[in-house]
Amino acid sequence: MLITMTSKFARNENCPVREIGGGLVIMAPKGNVTHSLEDIGAFIWQQLDGQKSLAMVLEAIMGEYTVERDVAEADLQAFVSELLAAEIVVQVSE
Repeated sequence: MLITMTSKFARNENCPVREIGGGLVIMAPKGNVTHSLEDIGAFIWQQLDGQKSLAMVLEAIMGEYTVERDVAEADLQAFVSELLAAEIVVQVSE
């Protein structure tokens, strides 16, 4: 799947989530793997509501964290690609 800054993603509703401290533990849909997200990873995951484009998520990151835009954009796309591969998010539009 093509991931662009106009792409929209949503959290996979088939993945149980627990908040632990400031992070999240997410169970993969098949129930055999857990994923731990801390700080910015948890922030990004919570932004993926199916309504916001990655460009909007990037703006939220820029408002919350001190990071260079081009670095944040590249890291965001790579991170979302990992979440997609782990099946804990689904792509709702390109």
